[in-house]
Amino acid sequence: MQHPFYIVVLFFCVFSFSLKAEILDSTQVSKDIRYDDSVISVQQFDAQTLENFRQDEAFNYVELIPPDNLWTRFKTWLDDLWDTFINWILQGNEATGLLGLIVRALPYLLLLGVVTLLVWLFLKIDMGGSGLKNGSLNKVILTDEQQIIETQNIQELIDDALLQKNYQLAVRYYYLLLLQKLANKDIIDWQVQKTNADYVYEIKNNELRIEFTKLTRIYDFIWYGNFEVSESAFSKAEQEFKKTTATL
Repeated sequence: MQHPFYIVVLFFCVFSFSLKAEILDSTQVSKDIRYDDSVISVQQFDAQTLENFRQDEAFNYVELIPPDNLWTRFKTWLDDLWDTFINWILQGNEATGLLGLIVRALPYLLLLGVVTLLVWLFLKIDMGGSGLKNGSLNKVILTDEQQIIETQNIQELIDDALLQKNYQLAVRYYYLLLLQKLANKDIIDWQVQKTNADYVYEIKNNELRIEFTKLTRIYDFIWYGNFEVSESAFSKAEQEFKKTTATL
């Protein structure tokens, strides 16, 4: 009765050994060793190629550290002040959507406002340095120059200015009278947008061009000069204007 039991135990032992051997065989991976025997070519760079790489910003990995000076400190302080201001407005929240667009555009709007203010102040002051000292000078600045030249009797304006001893204003009118006569003789094409230098090039007569250039300098010096014009200085300028206008 014991022989069949031994036979069964022997059968299971043989079966287990055979199954283990098959498992070991199935887990083994054959490894084929392959060698790369291809020829390796070494990349060569000439001096010009290397220099081109050095000049290319895409290959510049050096971090630029701004210099520590008053300008950089001012910019840092200004940036910190701006960030503090924005955080105070947003209460620490992130600006997104329309609000984010406004926050990004706000510095440019403020800069535009400052530039507009400076331009407004620039136009309000006497940029020519003429030193507007009385109401009569202001009146000339605000008067339409075209109306004076085309419709008014400039000689009467000169006489009125001399009665007031306003020699700057008188020189101004003398110069407008000169332009009026040149335009009436078709020597120049007078236009509001033109400059005195434009009229110099329009005068074909060389002698008259030289005289006009000299009178233009006298006018600029007296009218835009920030000083009182004496009677003697005006008298010399008046003689020059009268001499030229008499030839017209």
